[in-house]
Amino acid sequence: MKKRKFCIVIFIVSAALVLGELFARYYLGLGTPPLYIADSQIEYLLKPDYDVKRFGNRHHTNQFGMRSDPLPNTLKDNEFRVMVFGDSVLYGGVLIAQSDLATSILQNNFSKLTAGQVYVGNISAKSWGPGNWLAYAKKYGFFDADAIVLVISSHDCADNPTFEPLNPNTHPTEKPFSALTEGVAKYLPRYLPNSWVAKTQGETDHFLEPSIEDVSRGLKDLEAFLTLAKGVSEEVLVFQHWTREEVNQGKAKLGNEKIRVLCEAMGISPIQLEPYFTESIANGVNPYHDNIHLNQVGQELIARAILEAVPNKLLR
Repeated sequence: MKKRKFCIVIFIVSAALVLGELFARYYLGLGTPPLYIADSQIEYLLKPDYDVKRFGNRHHTNQFGMRSDPLPNTLKDNEFRVMVFGDSVLYGGVLIAQSDLATSILQNNFSKLTAGQVYVGNISAKSWGPGNWLAYAKKYGFFDADAIVLVISSHDCADNPTFEPLNPNTHPTEKPFSALTEGVAKYLPRYLPNSWVAKTQGETDHFLEPSIEDVSRGLKDLEAFLTLAKGVSEEVLVFQHWTREEVNQGKAKLGNEKIRVLCEAMGISPIQLEPYFTESIANGVNPYHDNIHLNQVGQELIARAILEAVPNKLLR
């Protein structure tokens, strides 16, 4: 009798694990996270040529680790190229489908304005900052871009590369053992006390006050990045992202001002995204997914802002 009960328990547990794995993989979309690769210069970037479906949303990268379509090797005579750099805001994450990214929307909108071919590159990753953008540009260049765009947040002025081992919960380098174990390790802590979440997830949307040294290093890298960009393209645009907290308070963090001053000293007039978000909220449409990141509406607003700022003369 005891042996029979033991077998029944084993069967029930095994069946629950199998059903849990199937539910997590095929209903929740777990088990296939976007992957990263460590890089001695850039720190890390999205794994190139990697195509997955996550939470029902397609997520694919090209040969250069952009969250964009494959980039043609040769530039056509009538081709219009825009390279957009950013952090997790531009990257969008797995909750934003590839077609709903600001860069994808922008490519479709530009294509309606010109008979030539249009390519918009999304060069971004979670927690990237000026040092990452600078290193990426030095390694790969700007791909003959007609316009180079940067979407930057207040905290980015001090978000410097650390080259620490990548956190498997935020920047996985390989597929998890199973979809079920990924759900338990990555998402269960969100329902535990905050101290557990901070310890296991390794990231937050609330940033500590940066040190003077970190800000100085970040701004130096930002200046070097913008100098490189201006050296290869006549059109360099900077858009300053505002968090929901900044919008609600009607005032951006100090980093926003430091970035603005640096850009203006370089002859670049940065464009604030705050009016776009404020207008949307006033109209009853929330553009945010959380305090920092944007939903589909927010991505559309970034695309609109860039479309309005890029001179029509660049379109062939």
